[in-house]
Amino acid sequence: MAHFAKKALQLMPNQLMYQQKRYRGKINVKKPKIYFKKALLNELLTPFFFNPNEDKTLEQFCAEVNSTQTKKPLTPYEVILSKEVRNWFDKSKMIVFLHVNSISELDKFDVRVLLHRENMHYKYYGPRIVLEAIKNSPYENIVPLISRYTAYVFSSEMNTTALQKILKKTKKMYALGGMLEGQALKLDKFMEYGAMDITAVQLNLVQVLQSTGVNLNQQLMHHPSTLVTRLKQIGTKETTDEKQ
Repeated sequence: MAHFAKKALQLMPNQLMYQQKRYRGKINVKKPKIYFKKALLNELLTPFFFNPNEDKTLEQFCAEVNSTQTKKPLTPYEVILSKEVRNWFDKSKMIVFLHVNSISELDKFDVRVLLHRENMHYKYYGPRIVLEAIKNSPYENIVPLISRYTAYVFSSEMNTTALQKILKKTKKMYALGGMLEGQALKLDKFMEYGAMDITAVQLNLVQVLQSTGVNLNQQLMHHPSTLVTRLKQIGTKETTDEKQ
């Protein structure tokens, strides 16, 4: 009997005799205990100066940024750049406004190469430079599209189809609109007008004008010609009656 009792005690696993318990009780998640070193570090990192922008809203920050951009005078180098921008605007038949998100310079270079192959030029200028370039010009209606995230594509040809294919390859550049032959257009109208074959459209317009011109001439001359023929008939009838 003693032999069986000893054997049963030997089969009992040792890990059942242990119980895990968290050291020094539970952890207070809402109000954790801050030790001396951490409390000292927090005290040293606490700002002791007055924050002038503490109660300002986001709209006030944006207004201050815009006011500093417009009031600050341009440097001589920026004046040269503004003249360059105005030259691009005057000499280009197609101008595209792009919204550019965070993108690496290598990806920008790849886009520049694709655009250059299609005779397009990717440019980026600061908002103050572009605003100075288009001041007192026919391009002032594009002011709402100008920001620090706006880039520009200039081309001496209208080729919106190739532009659309290139922009589809990058996911961080979006066309906002553009200008074709000096006319500012929304994105949908810009793409629609740029995809047109101008020669075919002009031929169709000439044909429509010619057909409407002929019809209009016939309609305008119908009543006078009818009156003339009736008067001739009356005149010939009277002469025949007098001869009889």
